[in-house]
Amino acid sequence: MNRHYARRPLYAIEEEVTPQDHEILRHGGTSSNIERLPSRLQQSKMQPRSLRKQVEDLAYEVSYLKAELSWHSETKQALLQFQEQMYGLFHNMEDALVQVNIRLRNAEQRYLSLWGLEDCDSRSGDMI
Repeated sequence: MNRHYARRPLYAIEEEVTPQDHEILRHGGTSSNIERLPSRLQQSKMQPRSLRKQVEDLAYEVSYLKAELSWHSETKQALLQFQEQMYGLFHNMEDALVQVNIRLRNAEQRYLSLWGLEDCDSRSGDMI
């Protein structure tokens, strides 16, 4: 049984070109976002290319995709380090809040003990 699968075209990017993509384009380069623009996809369909030109284009594409992959890897690493630092700060703040609550409770108990109210639980809502 011979099945035919519908070919799905590459999806065009929905978002605008990023500032990084724009800067790359200004300097004569390209990125996967730029290459997925509808105008670029249309251009690539219309140009008959020799085998040599196709190989050159593919080599160029491989080089910018490697660069893009490296950039994504570096930015991911930077964001993961930032996330780790934020978790550390969060835990430090949590520990500091626990410590300040303990110190406040101790200070309150010492103050109340001066009045002879050592056994009074100030959180019970009773008025003095």
